[in-house]
Amino acid sequence: MSADADEDKVAVELDAVQAGIAAGVGRVVAAGERTRGLLDRRVLVGPIDPCGECDVCRRGGAAVCPQAVRRDELGPRVVVAGRWVVPLDDGLELASPSAAAVAGDVALAYTLYARTGVAPRDPVVVVGACPITRFLIEILLAKGIAPIAVANPGPWAEWLLAKSVRVAHDRASVTAALAAQSLGTRPWRVLCGDPAAAAGAAELAGPRATLTLLATAAPHPISGEVLAREVTIIGVAGAHPDLVVEAAAMCVKGEIDLTGGTTDDPTDRFRTHVHPPR
Repeated sequence: MSADADEDKVAVELDAVQAGIAAGVGRVVAAGERTRGLLDRRVLVGPIDPCGECDVCRRGGAAVCPQAVRRDELGPRVVVAGRWVVPLDDGLELASPSAAAVAGDVALAYTLYARTGVAPRDPVVVVGACPITRFLIEILLAKGIAPIAVANPGPWAEWLLAKSVRVAHDRASVTAALAAQSLGTRPWRVLCGDPAAAAGAAELAGPRATLTLLATAAPHPISGEVLAREVTIIGVAGAHPDLVVEAAAMCVKGEIDLTGGTTDDPTDRFRTHVHPPR
């Protein structure tokens, strides 16, 4: 057994991490007795190692597991649970540094989609402009879902229009866009992966709507008025580790554009910044 990895863990030397979230990609350089099969393989590392055994985990709540090991940042080398790393081989190869975002923003976007449970012909409204939102739009399109995106004129709206996504600016234009798809009378599914846009998303959620929000340390603006409309609120506290492999597979198939989602310019808020670990 390695000196820095017990029998269920692996030590990973990282070659890239995502800024702002403890997600990265690297190679396994040491492994415990039960994780020998991961030695010398490239893997994705996420920000959390849930226990996988408690009632919370068994009910799909790995992101809020009370026994989870959580990482706020990643250095050049990290010891993690081998159960939750995702090997990048056998048809799941992804290049660095962009692969670092897969267990971070990409997996968060996929978790927002999965937790909401949307399907084609559902009236889906996406609010906010951030990297998670960009990946969420690509996931929805790949799943055959035609979302309405709320966006102001500018680069974000232009990107959406280039993807043939209908763009709306307020409730009236969202309603009109959904009516054009014969979806105007059904309760909306409002998804928001941008905490800065949570208030606007809550205002849009009409009677019996489903509102899915990315949870943050700051309180969300959920008022009694929202609850009075019988809105179902789904909070996503983090990516579920089991969904990382599905997100990676979408990247391999080109359904999610990682090359368009990474940059050395962190001021570009519609992209995801990745860099070598410090």
